[in-house]
Amino acid sequence: MLLRRVIEHVRAQNWTAVALDFVIVVVGVFIGIQVANWNEAQAAKARETELLAELKREIETSIRLTNQKRDAIAQVVSAGERSLDFITSGASCGAECWPILVDFFHASQWQPIDVDHSTYDEMRRQGLPRSRAVIDAVEGYLSQNAVLTSTHLLPPYRSLVRQNIPVDAQSYYWDNCYDLDNGAETYVLDCPRGVSREMSAAAVNKIINNPDIELFLTEWTGLMWSTPSGLGEQNTAAQTALDAIEAELEKR
Repeated sequence: MLLRRVIEHVRAQNWTAVALDFVIVVVGVFIGIQVANWNEAQAAKARETELLAELKREIETSIRLTNQKRDAIAQVVSAGERSLDFITSGASCGAECWPILVDFFHASQWQPIDVDHSTYDEMRRQGLPRSRAVIDAVEGYLSQNAVLTSTHLLPPYRSLVRQNIPVDAQSYYWDNCYDLDNGAETYVLDCPRGVSREMSAAAVNKIINNPDIELFLTEWTGLMWSTPSGLGEQNTAAQTALDAIEAELEKR
């Protein structure tokens, strides 16, 4: 209809009307582009808001799991210290070697401490988040985890000591001295004796008579000693990231 009107104005040489029609077309196109851009911007903002909320949940989950792992690693360190004290004391465990054997096993526990950052990685691939404060806070938190993870490798002590623990004792340990619930490992200190006193004593004697075990246990316990406090500091950084994300969400 507009095109027909323009043709009529041209035939009538009504240049004022032609110019007005041109302005109407240009303004209409401009408004259409602006509306499309606004809709696109709103959709992008909504998508970023959705991802920020998901990132918040991701970090909250990591904080919960990290707290659980911090407690478990503290148990590993304590078991390592008790085991080293027993070795260096030169004392005999007598007829009650099972608790000593359990401590040697507890001290060999290991679990990954890297945190999930898949949502954040996806956001960065999309050029998000746009907030510099959020980026800096999350990067600081992830950098702290990267440092801790780089030193938290499977210890040689783990394989060495378990080679000296009978399969019957290991199977009983997994059923009664270890618990895994919702991603959280717990090591039971007072689990009842699961094998004969003779088997427990023989296993402990094999362990303490292997000089490499004391060396590797010393290395592992020393390495892990500062990990619980490091994980606590990591969660402090994670909370800073959460605060930045929540501040950004409140603006929306």
